[in-house]
Amino acid sequence: MTAVVAPLSRPQSRPAPVRLMPWHSARKKRIPDFVAKLVFGQPLPPTEAEWQQVQEALWQGDPAMDQLVDWLFATGPRVAKPMFDQALERGIDSLDNPPQPLRDFFALVDRDPPWLNRALLDTGAAVSHLGGKVGFYVLRDMALMGGYAYFNSMNQTLASSGSLRKDTSQRLGETGKWLNDVTEIGGMNRFSDGFKTTIRVRLVHALVRRNLLNKPDWEADKWGLPINQIDMQATYLAFGPAALLGSRAFGVPVRKKQAHAFLHLWRYVGWLMGVDEQWLAITEGDGLRKLYHTFLTHRLPDDKIRQLGQALRDEPRSRYLPELEGRPRMAALKRWFLYQQHLSNSSLILGPRERRQLGLPMTILPWYPAISAPWRFLALNYYVWRGGHALERYAARMRQVQRDLLIGYFGRKQPDIIQPGTGHPAHL
Repeated sequence: MTAVVAPLSRPQSRPAPVRLMPWHSARKKRIPDFVAKLVFGQPLPPTEAEWQQVQEALWQGDPAMDQLVDWLFATGPRVAKPMFDQALERGIDSLDNPPQPLRDFFALVDRDPPWLNRALLDTGAAVSHLGGKVGFYVLRDMALMGGYAYFNSMNQTLASSGSLRKDTSQRLGETGKWLNDVTEIGGMNRFSDGFKTTIRVRLVHALVRRNLLNKPDWEADKWGLPINQIDMQATYLAFGPAALLGSRAFGVPVRKKQAHAFLHLWRYVGWLMGVDEQWLAITEGDGLRKLYHTFLTHRLPDDKIRQLGQALRDEPRSRYLPELEGRPRMAALKRWFLYQQHLSNSSLILGPRERRQLGLPMTILPWYPAISAPWRFLALNYYVWRGGHALERYAARMRQVQRDLLIGYFGRKQPDIIQPGTGHPAHL
């Protein structure tokens, strides 16, 4: 057990957390350098200097938001949280004589980073509409299910925050709501939902980090800082470069210029989430290489993998299907299909060991991606070939499909991002 250190986000001269692979394992070449340079732009393993930076980042949080949370508790949440909400919703200038910590934070996030090209943000958002449900397949069945097994150290935060016991459908819906917000056209403008929900998620992360560090059962020497820079980077990369790769596996032909815009959007989202500049990816290959380095920081699987995997596995069996209300047999049949479909999607990236760890059937095959990808590829290229506004109209229909999908995850509840209740470490 390790005592709290303050401030939370200062790099610590501390030994590597146990979760981190030793340098002699991390530097192993798993593919030849000439292949890696073609795909990633440089050899895949980290250099010794890069590995030292990764080790340090496991002890680093989000300095700007962590300091704001320190102010929030020093002032008192009943007084400080409404001021934060007003500054976020209406701007810092809407407050009379705002406190300096609040002024400093919004001076940071209200100012565009020098590399930001806002025209590319909308282009990147439009790219995410083309695949329709594919974005959710990649999020749910690859990034989330695969993350439980391959990025298992992050499961400790989920378990400690009570996410093992929380309704799985709602958790997926909350993430999907944020994903839809940031990929709306204009969604990352200052007073749009994408910008505001991203800052709210960033606050939740800082509150969880502060809370878990003060719990006696958080093993910092084993896991590092809760929601540290490497874990935040892995999450951002899963939505960015990894999502591009997953979308192509489902037959979405993302071209070079589209991929550049998509990555630019997620680079800005990652920056706004508190990921340090050095961990943001500019190219797809660089992002996948960085994601591989984060993978090397997860070498301590435990039984939480199975708990999370089984909860996600079984989620379709109880999913709300508004279009089939009053038709229980058809609803049961569709839930069975969804169950098989999601398992099929996950099988694209899970080996036998990961399936056993997650509690998934060993016999699942990627039949759904194999069947649907060619048709999706042909459909998208057909609308490109037709020209005019055909592709835009198709993308608009697929965007509506993405919005409608959230209804099944939230049921009769109003779609929203996480609202931490009593018992959650981010509850105020």
